[in-house]
Amino acid sequence: MIEAHISQHLGWISNWALIMAGPFFLIISGFSYDLFLSSRMKNSSKKYIFPESFFRGFLIYIIPLIPYIIVGLFFSSLFSSVIGNIYKIDLFHWGIFQVIGAGYILGLLVPNNFKSKILATIAAFIITYIISNYFHEPLGFLITGIFPLFPWIGYFLYGRIAYELYQSKQLKDDKTLMIFSAIFLIISLLIYAIFGANLSSLASARAQFPMFLFLCSLHYFIFSVLVIYIDHKNFHFSSLDKLENIGKICFTAYYIHFLSLYLIQKPVSMFLNNVPPAISNLIILSIIIIILIQIEKIWKNYNYKFGFEWLLRKGTEELLYLYKSILMENIDLVTEGENH
Repeated sequence: MIEAHISQHLGWISNWALIMAGPFFLIISGFSYDLFLSSRMKNSSKKYIFPESFFRGFLIYIIPLIPYIIVGLFFSSLFSSVIGNIYKIDLFHWGIFQVIGAGYILGLLVPNNFKSKILATIAAFIITYIISNYFHEPLGFLITGIFPLFPWIGYFLYGRIAYELYQSKQLKDDKTLMIFSAIFLIISLLIYAIFGANLSSLASARAQFPMFLFLCSLHYFIFSVLVIYIDHKNFHFSSLDKLENIGKICFTAYYIHFLSLYLIQKPVSMFLNNVPPAISNLIILSIIIIILIQIEKIWKNYNYKFGFEWLLRKGTEELLYLYKSILMENIDLVTEGENH
């Protein structure tokens, strides 16, 4: 994610970081959504799962719009200089978080089984085609933007498929898992070579099914390797623990890294004016990672208060409490009416 937004490019590494950042973030979010559903089904009343999922999705959609609007109103030119693109406010803004929020809201409409999740993922691309060709005038806002809802929600939905594969008893054996993930990757590469070779650019191709399939298979292959060596064989790299801890504030870190880039990118570039871009890139990347590690280390002592994750948790708790109160009040009114 960080590498994707550094203006000093590191060749193909920066290009692929840009290509993979958004899709991988959505895939992991879809996987996390099913973990959320699984935990709620085990530990809480099922009748509250839908409202909690809805409230979470609503807040994930709304909260990121606040800095988006503030930046658009007061700091658009400054932010445009950081990301290298023109920054403007759209009436219907589809960013990474808005797609995740929609995934949470729409998630329970998809039956919680493997086949339904596959069909829903494919449907995301079919809907994109239908809107593009037949309903672009009234529904075009669903397929436009940085990360339009369709077909990008397909990556979120694939994350839910990845969870099903992770839970599959047939793939618990390391050898079977490795073979399956390798075959998945090879088949997707062949499909991309046949149907996606004429796509204009890799970045724009992410919204096309051949590239979508390749990125999903690449993620699954990497995920399988990590499962085998970290979960099953217990390979542990203590040096990576601090990076893993950043995951606790991953949503907030998304904004912190943008602010850090704005503050350090130009000074570092001026100071290292005659240094190759690759060196500048690595220095900026290292500085931002150190900043995130230190912020997480200090912030955890305060339970990450006022961060995105904290706001999401507290907001969901308050909305769910309000929902339960209204529900109980209505039940009491109905009961009272029946008694009379």
